[in-house]
Amino acid sequence: MQTRLETMQRLVALYAAVEEMHSTELQRMTAAVREAQQVIRAEQEVARAARINGCGALLAGDRLSWIMAETQQETSARRQRGLEQIRLEREELNEAAREQYVASRLKREQIKSVFDDIAVRMEIKEGRLLQAASDDGFLARRRWAEARERNRDKQPMKAF
Repeated sequence: MQTRLETMQRLVALYAAVEEMHSTELQRMTAAVREAQQVIRAEQEVARAARINGCGALLAGDRLSWIMAETQQETSARRQRGLEQIRLEREELNEAAREQYVASRLKREQIKSVFDDIAVRMEIKEGRLLQAASDDGFLARRRWAEARERNRDKQPMKAF
């Protein structure tokens, strides 16, 4: 039973390591999603600045600056669409990593529960064995004392 407990303890440690690995992967995926969101926000700022520059160029009558601002807006919009696609893919990967982490956490908790149950059973069994040994020792001393008393009663008394 002790080897079974040691095996279960190693299994619990293994599942804890797997859970930690999945946790790290989830953190990595979450960081990737955040990074994509930040890049999208930066690109939105570029587009906003290009719009402002385009309006200023229109007001000033600078056709070349206006064309450059329009081109920059279009380029920024294309990049945003591409970045949005990347963000969506990363969110899917992040969700898959989250599900994997939750599953590994549940599995570790189940294994830990089985381990704890086996440990408690072994403790109870050891307690019972100790109690049985103690009871056997007590009964043996009692029987020995009773047998000694019977032998004493059977022996004739000696006179001094």
